[in-house]
Amino acid sequence: MVAERGDAFIRNLEKNLPLIAQSGGLEPVIPLLRGRHVIIAGAGPSLDLQTATLAGVTGDKRFILIASDMALRPLVIRGIRPDFVITCETTPNDFFSAIDTSSMHLLAFSCSSYSSLKKWRGRISFYNWMLESEFFSPLWQRAGAGLGFVATGSIVTTQAVSIAMGCGILSLMLAGNDLGFRDRFYASETVRFAANQHCSGRLNTVNSAEMDRCRNNRYYEIVRDNRTFFTNHQFLAARYWLDELFSAEPFPVADCSYPGCSPSSVYKTGLDEYISSVKQMSEEMP
Repeated sequence: MVAERGDAFIRNLEKNLPLIAQSGGLEPVIPLLRGRHVIIAGAGPSLDLQTATLAGVTGDKRFILIASDMALRPLVIRGIRPDFVITCETTPNDFFSAIDTSSMHLLAFSCSSYSSLKKWRGRISFYNWMLESEFFSPLWQRAGAGLGFVATGSIVTTQAVSIAMGCGILSLMLAGNDLGFRDRFYASETVRFAANQHCSGRLNTVNSAEMDRCRNNRYYEIVRDNRTFFTNHQFLAARYWLDELFSAEPFPVADCSYPGCSPSSVYKTGLDEYISSVKQMSEEMP
């Protein structure tokens, strides 16, 4: 499994090199994010509760919306077009299929799936991971160190956080970055959710398929407001990574995801309250 994934990294990078040479790295992204309030949308079930509010900030220049690749489809279906989408998936997928991406900016890991990147029609900025080893270091040299290096904490939204916090943003809000689950693993209309719909029948409904996925990933328990959630190794590692990052940074980070990050590391608030506070702050500034 590890060897196969390593082969995919090498194979994707070699195919991506012409596109990397054409598109470049993260440097042009910095002025686009600097001085803005950034909302990062993951594909957790709680995203369903936030789409109406997210639609209300579309086009507001005070905000930048960065969506994970998995969150793109449910957002677009609801008329929300993110400013940026981020992807690091190395296996072929349908995240961008049948979606007009011409107005969006993709933040792409240099070893992302070549077949998936071919479906993207908008601007692309590539990046490498901030990892050094006998395997990774030669890949970054091949891709080009000038692309920029991004710290990663096991899931794609952690890479979005790294990029945003390195660009001089004013504040950060996490939405749909649940890092846990109860009876659903993904937001409605994601690629994975649609796959469950496609496979569903009288004896295998979408809900039962989602519950099966949840049952198979119940490795740890999380309690929030006297409610029990479950999580897996990958989500737990991401939560620890984000908690450590946010606890060490004197930086305003809000989180409306559920269960999301630990309350000790972020400011737990609703998305509408966050947006209202940003707008009020903007009006009070001279």
